[in-house]
Amino acid sequence: MKHIGWIGLGNMGNPMCKNLIKAGHRVTVWNRTKSKATEVLEMGAQWASSPEAVARQADYIFTMVASGAILQKVALSENGIVQGITAGKIVIDMSTVSPAESESVNQTIQEKGGYFLRAPVTGSIVPAAKGLLGLLISGDRKVFEEAKPYLRSLGKNMYWLGEHEEARVMKIALNTMVGNTTQLLAEAVTLAEKAGISVDQCMEVIAGSAVGNLIVQSKVEAISSNRYDPAFSVHMMLKDFDLALETAKLYESSLPLTALTRQFYEESVALGRGHEDYAVLVKRQEENVGINR
Repeated sequence: MKHIGWIGLGNMGNPMCKNLIKAGHRVTVWNRTKSKATEVLEMGAQWASSPEAVARQADYIFTMVASGAILQKVALSENGIVQGITAGKIVIDMSTVSPAESESVNQTIQEKGGYFLRAPVTGSIVPAAKGLLGLLISGDRKVFEEAKPYLRSLGKNMYWLGEHEEARVMKIALNTMVGNTTQLLAEAVTLAEKAGISVDQCMEVIAGSAVGNLIVQSKVEAISSNRYDPAFSVHMMLKDFDLALETAKLYESSLPLTALTRQFYEESVALGRGHEDYAVLVKRQEENVGINR
C-alpha cells in the first residue's frame, strides 16, 4: 500500500484526510496551523515539518487548500512540494484554483519527473465527511486509473475530463451555477414572504418541487432558521466567481449573470457578512425588500 501525504486541513481537507486514515492508509500530514491537525494525528497520522517533507515521504501527495496562491506557495516555495518530488511521485490537488495557477504547478512537477492530477471536488462538508464527494479529474489517464483506489475513499462519483485543465474549468462552471442559483432562491423566498407565506412553508414547497435540487435542499435548514453558519462562506464564493470571470476571459466566453450576481456577494462582504454562509444572500434580499426576520 502506498504512503499518502496530505496538505491542507481546513473545513474540507480535515474530513477528507480522516477518510483516508479510516480506510487504513498510512498518512503523513502538514498544515499551516498545526493545531488543526490534532484530530487526524490522534487517529494515527504522522506530522511532517513542511510540504517538502511530506513529498519526500509520500508516494501520493494530496493538497486541499483555499486558493491558487496558497497552492503555488505550498507547491513551489523553498520548502514546497516540488523540493521533495522525485520521479514517479503523484501530486493530486483537490482545491478550486484557476487553470493558469494549476498549469504552473503542473509544469514544475513534470520537470521533476512527477505527475499532477487536477481533482477539484463537488459537495461540501457533510458529503466530505461521508466520503460522498464528486471528483472532477483531469491529467494523465493512466495515473488517474492508478490513483482510483485512493480516490474512492474520498468520493464515489468520478469524472475524468481530459489531459489538461478541463477539471478546473468544469469545477468553476459548476460553482457559478451554485452561486447564481442562490440569488434566484433569495428572490423566490422573499417574493413568497411578501405575499404572507412563511419561510418554512416556502422552503418545503421549493425543496419538494421540480426546482428543488441538491443546492436548494442543502440550504433548507439555514434559510428556515435564519442562521448562516458557514459551510461555504461568501468570501469563498466571491473568490470562485472571480475565478469564473477570469477563466471566461481566457476562453473568450461570456458570463453576464455571474457578473451581476457577483455584486450581491460583494455587497454582503461590504456589510460584514463575508464569513457567513453564501446562502446569506437570502437574508440580504429580505432586507432589500423590507423584511426583518
